[in-house]
Amino acid sequence: MDIQVHPNSAALFAISVISSVGDGASTLFWTDRWLHGQSLSQLAPDLISLVPNKFLNSWTVRDALYNLQLVRDIKGGVHVQALLEFLRVWDMLQEIQLLPGVPDHHVWTPSASGIFSSRSAYARFFEGAVKFEPCKRMWKSWAPPRCKFFLWLATLNRCWTDDRLARRGLDHPDKCHLCDQEEESAQHLLVSCVFARDIWFQVLSMIGWQQLTPDQNAIVFQDWWGEAESRVDKQQRKGFNSLVILVAWWLWKHRNECVFDSVSPSCQRIIRDIKDDATRWCLAGASRLSSI
Repeated sequence: MDIQVHPNSAALFAISVISSVGDGASTLFWTDRWLHGQSLSQLAPDLISLVPNKFLNSWTVRDALYNLQLVRDIKGGVHVQALLEFLRVWDMLQEIQLLPGVPDHHVWTPSASGIFSSRSAYARFFEGAVKFEPCKRMWKSWAPPRCKFFLWLATLNRCWTDDRLARRGLDHPDKCHLCDQEEESAQHLLVSCVFARDIWFQVLSMIGWQQLTPDQNAIVFQDWWGEAESRVDKQQRKGFNSLVILVAWWLWKHRNECVFDSVSPSCQRIIRDIKDDATRWCLAGASRLSSI
């Protein structure tokens, strides 16, 4: 049975494998990168368009060179550009000498060893992708999944704060629900709001980390979080990250209480809720958090 290969996977392998020809029995003539580190699809794109797919994916170097089979593969009218490419390839093929009994050698370029691994192939698929900078701090913490999910959305500015409502022409207050001073956004709510900074200071002061409190210059939450984590001992970072998620979660919940239940912003109330949740989260693994 034929194995169905996704075009993206085929393209990945086409650009990731370089073949050194021995007897030519395991290297595809038209599609593999074997001629001066390039494939004929790169060297002669107009010529290869005249070759049927059944030959592109079946003929090996040995098959194509045997009795000049490659000439028979070309079908239809040969225009000038394809003819020029054919002559160029023909000159390059004169240098090729097959070595009977010597197997072809294929090098997997994404790996330093040249040997294929699923891990290196998976990583190759994501080269150039935009990485989510705080992913390890977030997903490796002790926080419950719902809190991690919230902070993931907040970091990407996907929470329904007032700035998001404004962009969609929906009714919204002019000022932050907690500080009543600036326009509300996810970044403002978590790090630059004066109410939020007061909460951060009080919580972090309980465990001697008050120097990590975001200052008035902190604008982007994930930037402050990364900088603050770097100042914490490695043994305590998981606990610190869990605490950050906990405080951010309760800032959001308290904001929603103010919006939907008409509750007045209260530092004491949110501090109490944070303490209760910290106990339930069992942060005893981080000794400096046990005092909360």
